[in-house]
Amino acid sequence: MVKESEQTPRERSEKTLLAIKELKRYLEDAEKELSRMSKKFSNKEIAQGVGFAATGIHEALTYLAIVKKVIEKTERIVAKKSNVSGHETDGLVQNHPDGRTRLTGSA
Repeated sequence: MVKESEQTPRERSEKTLLAIKELKRYLEDAEKELSRMSKKFSNKEIAQGVGFAATGIHEALTYLAIVKKVIEKTERIVAKKSNVSGHETDGLVQNHPDGRTRLTGSA
């Protein structure tokens, strides 16, 4: 098993997105079940409390979707910056056969 600190940012974000997906599925199932339960109770207060819980879960799902979008967008930005910085240094560093490196344009 790989330690958390040994994982790349991409691996950590993929792991987080998978956890979000699983949590979302669980919350959606719980929300559906609570909605069904609230209709079965004859006691208005109990039905209302269950309805509030279902509403809270729905709100959590909304925030979860926002977090997922932020993670995905951050992942794209990091990948883009990584790609750009790699291209910027391509022409600046020259490798010599003996293993030395030097910046292009320097003596």
